[in-house]
Formats: sequence, structure tokens, C-alpha cells
Amino acid sequence: MQSMTCEHHNQRSGVALKTQNQFQPRRRDSIKCRRLLDAVRDWEGALPGKTQQDDIARLVAERWLAVGGRGITVNKQNLFRYLRNEGGSEKYTCYVMQLSEAIITAMPLAIAKRYGWRRDEKTSPELVASAMKECTEAHQAKLLGAPLQNLEKEIREAAVALFNMLPADAAGPLLASISAVAPQFF
Repeated sequence: MQSMTCEHHNQRSGVALKTQNQFQPRRRDSIKCRRLLDAVRDWEGALPGKTQQDDIARLVAERWLAVGGRGITVNKQNLFRYLRNEGGSEKYTCYVMQLSEAIITAMPLAIAKRYGWRRDEKTSPELVASAMKECTEAHQAKLLGAPLQNLEKEIREAAVALFNMLPADAAGPLLASISAVAPQFF
């Protein structure tokens, strides 16, 4: 066997991964900021009491800290100043773009879906309707004498739809208790 030595010289110059243009706010950023302001105003109208802005700012600040956000002070006065951005400041637009994920995840699901965000998540009525549909399909498959493979598929889909109704922290213990009891049925 022959050994062969190779030298691999890969000299690359240090180039910034983002160009200056990628750091500049764009027109679509200001459009998203306006949509966020509209969504936050809807959210504000949906909350009872006189402290809606305080509650919204508190929830957004909690989400911002939960995702490791730093460098932006999130309180009632600043958050709504950033969102309104009456002077058209690029700095405030950048702040809102950085806070947008925290704002969207903090707002109620129904309002976020109305504005086209968090589309993949389902509201509670949607989860119940989905579970009912899947359970009905499993019942129909059994009553109509569907092949075993099809029946298993429908039952699996029904079980998944039912588990989706639970909060994430409750699904694990329930699944463990079901798997502990399952051998008794077989």
C-alpha cells in the first residue's frame, strides 16, 4: 500500500457574511411594523380593564427575555413608542423587527392568526374539531369493516389528534400512564 501526502491550501479572505445592505431596514420591514401595530391595537382592544398596554408590555418583555433578547428596553412607554414610530426612525423599525417574534408569540393565537402569523398552530376549538373528525373516521373504519391497516391508521390519527389537545407538559405523563396500562389489554 502506498501512502500519499496532500496539502490543502484553502486561503480565504475574511469577508463579512452580511453586507451593509442586509443590515438596513427595508420597505417591507416598515409594512410589517405597521401590521404589528395594528395587531397590538386589536390585542389591546381585546383585553379587559385599564392596564392593557401595561399587560401587553409585560408579556412581550417576558417573551423577549425568554428568547435571550438583550439590548432593547421593553416597557410600556418604549414598546408603544417603537411600534408607533411617528418619526419614521430606522432605529425604531430595527427594534420592532427584533422584537417581532416576541410580540407575535406573546399575543393571543386568534389575533396572530388573523394577521397571518402562527398559521400552523390551532386554536382550542380547532383542536377539538380535529379530534372529533379523526375519532369519527376511526369509528367509521371499524363499523364499515375496513382492513386492519386502514383501521390502525385511523386510530393512530385519532390518538394523535386527542394528544394534541393537551398541553405539552401533560402529554408525556399521560402517555406513560397509558403505556403502563396497555399490557393489561393484550
